[in-house]
Amino acid sequence: MNLFDIEEKYWSHPNYPVQKHLINIAASFAEDSHKEAAFFHDIGKLTDEFQKYIKNPDHARRTTHALESALIYLTNKNHKITPESFAIFYAILKHHGDLENTNNFLDDKLSFIDDLLEAYPGIEKRLGKICERICLPLDLDLDEICSFFDQEDFVQEHDLESFQNYFLIKDIFSRLIFSDKYEAIFKEPYSEKKSCQWETYISNLVKLVESKNNKMAFVRNQAREEIINTYSRNKDKSIFIIEAPTGIGKTFSALHLALKICHDKNKKRIINALPMTSIIDQTHEEYNLILEKDDLLKFHHLTHSKNYISPDNEEKNEKESSSQQQNDFIAMSWSSDTVIVTTFNQLLNIFYSNKNRDLVKFWTIRDSVIILDEIQAIPRMLIQDLAKTITFLSKSFNIDFILMSATIPAIKQYISQNILAELLDNRYFSMDFNNRYSIQINTQINNMDSLLAATKIHYNSNRSLLCVVNSKKLSLDLYSEVKENFKKDISYSELFFLNTNIIPKCRANIISTVKKRLKEKQKTLLISTQVVEAGVDLDFDFGIREFAPLYSMIQAAGRINRENREGMNKSAKLLVTDKIGYCPYHPTDLLKEEILELFSSEVNENRILPLLKKYFQIVVERVAPDPLLYQEMRKLEFETVYRTYLNNFMKEIPNIAPVFIEIEEDLHQLFLLKIDNIHEKMKQPGKSMEGKMDCKSKLKSILKEISQYVINVSMDETAGLQDLHEIVQIKVCPYKFVRNKTKYCCEKGWLGEETLTLSF
Repeated sequence: MNLFDIEEKYWSHPNYPVQKHLINIAASFAEDSHKEAAFFHDIGKLTDEFQKYIKNPDHARRTTHALESALIYLTNKNHKITPESFAIFYAILKHHGDLENTNNFLDDKLSFIDDLLEAYPGIEKRLGKICERICLPLDLDLDEICSFFDQEDFVQEHDLESFQNYFLIKDIFSRLIFSDKYEAIFKEPYSEKKSCQWETYISNLVKLVESKNNKMAFVRNQAREEIINTYSRNKDKSIFIIEAPTGIGKTFSALHLALKICHDKNKKRIINALPMTSIIDQTHEEYNLILEKDDLLKFHHLTHSKNYISPDNEEKNEKESSSQQQNDFIAMSWSSDTVIVTTFNQLLNIFYSNKNRDLVKFWTIRDSVIILDEIQAIPRMLIQDLAKTITFLSKSFNIDFILMSATIPAIKQYISQNILAELLDNRYFSMDFNNRYSIQINTQINNMDSLLAATKIHYNSNRSLLCVVNSKKLSLDLYSEVKENFKKDISYSELFFLNTNIIPKCRANIISTVKKRLKEKQKTLLISTQVVEAGVDLDFDFGIREFAPLYSMIQAAGRINRENREGMNKSAKLLVTDKIGYCPYHPTDLLKEEILELFSSEVNENRILPLLKKYFQIVVERVAPDPLLYQEMRKLEFETVYRTYLNNFMKEIPNIAPVFIEIEEDLHQLFLLKIDNIHEKMKQPGKSMEGKMDCKSKLKSILKEISQYVINVSMDETAGLQDLHEIVQIKVCPYKFVRNKTKYCCEKGWLGEETLTLSF
């Protein structure tokens, strides 16, 4: 379709013509649906009201434009609703907001003429003026439009109810909001990177892994080569499973596979999603050994933006703010990097969120390879929905998926064998090398005294010991008891403690220190919650794990004799206790009686696979017979889908508050001054929209710095603590409470009793 001829005197942004804005957005993607959405989405800005606002934002009342643009688009289509035309209409209508439950939204917004005229006074006159200025001879009858939307079930009446349309709307919406924001920031169309160094990266990876020389290197290379060879015979498939014991080198094997798929199938991007930020940091470090920094992005809520664009030295003061905003947007939209390491949260939000901030990167997943690492962390209630989602996306969005774990859950039961390939033989679970540890359950260890005794006995007979318990309270109690009762047996320098009551900055330092000590074969005892389990590359001589779901026990066992050291296979063991403290797991996830029966005697690692298969068969039988999200996705109930997903994936814990821990004197004041400086600039009269955006970008960067010092605590324990800043809703634990150890201790973390009992 042809673009409207719009006079340059009409602006979309300060001193920037609507016409140029639309041309650049339309040029960002080649799809006709995108160009159609681009041409119409901002024509609502051609009203006198909007032009007065954009030319004098301090003195003009804010006005609307998305509704006017959407109604003109729909009238131009003669109210003909197809899946594509509706997706374009809805994207235009909501491009400055979030997607809502479609039927309710249309009914509330557009089905009553009186409500519409009251909410948007003068809208008829504005619509007529817009059509006149773009020379589009349309007769917009609001009565007719409202009658058109006055239907009990608009989605069903127009045959829009489908899984495909849920993702079609997201796709068109995503391209529009991304290119709109990109153009507003860069004043040019977006252009995708054309070439990727897949062959070079494959060569780098092979050289790196083949240079390693330890007992596990041969087996890891053998497994990796088998994965690549099996894939080569199954290139027509699109979902690949790597099920292998911990320590087999799945990280590099999966990257090799992803790079090979990208090379063979001309993919544009690799996305590796993992359950926890600690694993992401480690995976990013390993990827850094193979990939160019320009191609690699680490992205989660604690990361800072990469430096994609640097201001010219001569104009640094003028351009520094805009370049920071540009860098932030490129990183959060995933629009530049070819390999992205991120969290399950970030990826699954793309699938199931209705939020503008999440969907701005939905378009980037097309033509990609997505690795779901440690997939056992996906709650079983969402397994069927995830299976349906990746099955659909693999076919319709040209995505290859790699599902990876030492304990692949029931998801493969819900994926068609026509598109699925398992790449690694089960023999790796039973080969001689795979006898690094055993798992033994001892329910006689069922209280603090017996746990203490077991810890002392096994630490005295081993160089290193990992003890993982289910709750923060028990972890702190055990640490305190060990420190008090083992004074003669354990030096302070070899005892470490870890849970989420310790700020992220210190947690990372503790893991790094422990890893270094283990590598240097120094005496080391770590008491931790499950924060240390999945993907953290630690190698202890012995482990103790409080009873937990089987996949969690297997993950803890993966930290025991990980490198299959000589002489260790006879003594390395994960000793599983009974439940001792508070257990955060639901009984249906714990399956205690079933696991006790499966592990009635001590089991070596190379005999675990048959037990895992029995366990997951039990899990399949316990999974709800119907998907949780699927029907609501088909009905285009975007808000309900996201709410249900959150309630089952990462339930919000009530009555908690973020608290900034001032672990150094005047640290709060340092951040306060930075935020205050930005806040004052934001309040300056006549501040342009670009200027305000720059300020928000700087504030976001500072908040990421601050997050390294923030933990969540019980709201009752924040009484009397001041806010970090009037525009930042985070409480501050001042340095005096850290120095005198009344609220926070660098050794033990937050000391509040209520916070210790929270299950997160």
